[in-house]
Amino acid sequence: MTTPRNLQGEGQVETDGGPSTGGRTETGGKSPIMDGTTRPYEEVYNEYAAEAKKSLGRSQLPTSMQEKVKQYFDQIQPD
Repeated sequence: MTTPRNLQGEGQVETDGGPSTGGRTETGGKSPIMDGTTRPYEEVYNEYAAEAKKSLGRSQLPTSMQEKVKQYFDQIQPD
């Protein structure tokens, strides 16, 4: 995930005329991603694939669904 530095864009501008007060603001915690950084696909893939394997071992997914998760990660595996 990256955060764009330039927020200018193209196209039609939409304005939400709803109230600007009310609601709830939540603060705290830290984002796991540094502002404006990217990570190599291979690095991210390995982390997600490892977490998926751990999750499959402790979940009660039907065998057919476990196989679909394995197939998904096989298909998106970097070369």
